[in-house]
Amino acid sequence: MFDEVRALLRKDFILDFRQKFGLGGIFLYVFSSFFIVFLSFGQVGGQAWVTLYWIVVLFGSVNAVLKSFAQEDDRRRIYYFTLTDPIAVMFSKLIYNTALIFVIALLSLVLFSLLTEYPVQESGFFFLALVLGAFGIAANFTFVSAIANHTSNKSTMMMILSLPVIIPLLLPLIRLSIKSLAPATWAMVQSDLTMLLSVDLLIVGISVLLFPFLWKG
Repeated sequence: MFDEVRALLRKDFILDFRQKFGLGGIFLYVFSSFFIVFLSFGQVGGQAWVTLYWIVVLFGSVNAVLKSFAQEDDRRRIYYFTLTDPIAVMFSKLIYNTALIFVIALLSLVLFSLLTEYPVQESGFFFLALVLGAFGIAANFTFVSAIANHTSNKSTMMMILSLPVIIPLLLPLIRLSIKSLAPATWAMVQSDLTMLLSVDLLIVGISVLLFPFLWKG
């Protein structure tokens, strides 16, 4: 299965590299969003900084992951079905989308920090929240994208399904990010980290269990 995952990852990378307008549009969206925030609010700090940051990352991630399955038509999906294990397909999409969202989150952090004052004091906890958040958002949106791919209007269904189910992930993620704005100890963030990691693992477990049935549908 590892060879299949590696081959599928290479395929996704080649497809995105050939279609540079897709990734370019996502990064342009991120830059434009933070620039509009800067023009509208000027200097932003505290909880508003955290909230605006994750909102832009969240919607940028929706646009990035939407193409995960939407760019593959039924004939290509049937072709993959004859060659690969559905679990390998799921993990390849999850790994690729996690890396893509992590890059989006890092780019957003750099842009927002350049346009406004960087308010985070506990960068270690914030970076840990960024890693777990990128993984959870990728797992959530990848599975939702697989569901939306079976509908006639993929983009609309992706937006409808993704936002409600992402709330259990956003709550501990934003709490942890806000706590990193001030000096914090491990005891102060342990519960939010545990909750965030638990939600991530729960999403991955559900995806692994249900994706083979979606793949056959």
